[in-house]
Amino acid sequence: MDELEEIEVEGQTLEEAKLRAEGRLGALMEDIEFTILQEGKPGMLGLFSRPWRVRARRRESLGERAAELVRAFFVELGMDVVPTVSRDEDHVLVSVEGDFNWFLRRRGEALDALQYLVAAAIGKKGGERIVLDVGGYRAQRRLALEKMAREVAQRVRESGEESVLEVMPASERRIIHSVVQEYPDLQSQSRGEDPHRQVVVQKR
Repeated sequence: MDELEEIEVEGQTLEEAKLRAEGRLGALMEDIEFTILQEGKPGMLGLFSRPWRVRARRRESLGERAAELVRAFFVELGMDVVPTVSRDEDHVLVSVEGDFNWFLRRRGEALDALQYLVAAAIGKKGGERIVLDVGGYRAQRRLALEKMAREVAQRVRESGEESVLEVMPASERRIIHSVVQEYPDLQSQSRGEDPHRQVVVQKR
């Protein structure tokens, strides 16, 4: 977290003061808590004007809270890890590097469970999702799913028969749907009830 967490700034308008605080704190405005210390006054002919003054405090971000929970989880297991946080268009990714084969058995079910618990503990913000990754598993799994989806798509094109894939969590089904959208003559849909939903790929 930045050393500069709480500051006071001035601006000719409230928006200007907030923008200055955003730049100095190096945080998005939605991650800053503002307190108005002085309301601005335009004055007359530039005389007796008074700027807006605000106190700005940097809130802990969604990713930082998630990273702290992930670190605490692994500390309980006797591992000192340093999670990294990055942001995509619709999710916040919290990653931990290292050898986690012991944690990724049964296709990452333990990772999915930890991700669910962390997301439930901190809630959602602006529709953002929390995605956890350890040992690069998510990226490797995504590549494997994309390859499988293309192979299935080719089979369906050649045979004309629909293909029902294995049971997958929602995050993995989204990857399959995304790949199938690349084929204008194919379509995909999810069938069944959670946690046993499957993707079906078929011709249009």
